[in-house]
This record gives sequence, C-alpha cells and structure tokens, in this order.
Amino acid sequence: MTSQAQLLPSLYALLPAEQLELMLARLSNTALHVEPYHVRDSVYVNTNPVIPGQHRTLRLRGRKRRRRRTRGTPRWAGGLEDEAVDRWEYSLAWMSPPLLGREYADMHVQACISLEVAGLSTREEVEEYVEGLGFKHQHTTTRVGHLFSLPIAGFTTTLQLTVTRVLGDEGLSKTAEPYFVQMTPARPVSTTAERGLLTLQDAMRVMQETAGRIEGLKWETGKDGAAVPARR
Repeated sequence: MTSQAQLLPSLYALLPAEQLELMLARLSNTALHVEPYHVRDSVYVNTNPVIPGQHRTLRLRGRKRRRRRTRGTPRWAGGLEDEAVDRWEYSLAWMSPPLLGREYADMHVQACISLEVAGLSTREEVEEYVEGLGFKHQHTTTRVGHLFSLPIAGFTTTLQLTVTRVLGDEGLSKTAEPYFVQMTPARPVSTTAERGLLTLQDAMRVMQETAGRIEGLKWETGKDGAAVPARR
C-alpha cells in the first residue's frame, strides 16, 4: 500500500570534529527537543526497469529508538520499575533522483512515496519483501548521533537537524573525520497545504533562514556529491 507522492527538501554540511561540543551546545539552546539518532539506510534499485535506463529506487530505513518499559519485581523489592528497551522501527519509501529546475536550485529536493510495511517486524522480513519486488541492494549507510527538533514560527511542525557520524564496516569511524549535518522538515511536504502546515516553498524558505542563523557551517545541496556521506 502506498501514499501520495510528497517532496523532501534537504540541506547538508560538514562539521569539523573539534567544533562538535560548541555546536551541540548552540543547537540545544534553540531546540524544542533533543534525542539520540541512530539510522541505517539501505538503498535498493529495481533489477528489471520497465524503461531501460530508468531505475526505481527504494530506501529501507531502520531507526533505533529507546522506549521505557515497566516491569514487575518481587513485592519485597518495591513493586514496579522502569527499564530502557532499544527497538528498531522500519520504513520503506520510493525515492526519486534530485529534482531539477530553477525552483530547486538552492535545495536538494526528492520526491518520495511511503510504502506500508505493517506486519513486517524484522529487518530480514522487510529485506525479503523488497527483494521479492525485484529490487537489488545497492549500498547501506549507517549514521549515529543527535537529532534536534527546531521550531518554526507560525507553523505546527518543526525542522529536524541531525549531527551524526557515518559508520564504517565494523561500526567504527575515524575521530578526525568531520560530522555530517543534515536539515529537513520533520515530515515530507507538498506544493500546497492546509493552514498551519508547510508547503514546499515554506519549507525551503525557513530552512534557508535557519541555516543562515547557524554559525560555523557551510551548507550545500549535495547535488554534486559534496557533504554527502560515503556509500557503503
């Protein structure tokens, strides 16, 4: 089951490792919410495109979330207590190549369509489903760090800014490498929207304004490969 196509604008930057603590402190002062961020994105392409040379791309995203769970203990030990439990949540989406045109010149914009994965609880189940659709794994990127939810005046949604390490094959990264910074709306947007929700033009405008207020970062669109994490 799919939903209507929407648009996802993004901006990217690289943050030198020695500036991490200062940047995290600045962002924390303006964010509505800060949480750990751990995602693993696997990209798949169709092996038999309907039109030769026009491949469709699927992104399988796994995100690790920490939940609080109440468990019982013996009565003499004080009753109930909370424990933290890590859980992976999975999502699938069709992702287009970066959209071209003057209206997208200052932003990396992709069209995306979410696919329903209800009933598929493990990564192996989702991967088997994707491969059954005729898609082949192309590359996987894992990122670990922080997610900041930034307010947008006049709107009910937020911007999401992540500061992450791009992990290597064994889950390790070189400490001297810069951190990868990405800014997107909290949810994909449309060209038109109801009152209080972002349109594409709204999102691009507030992202540019927000980027301009964050000192120490040089923002890129990523269309030329700059500031985009290596594919593994």
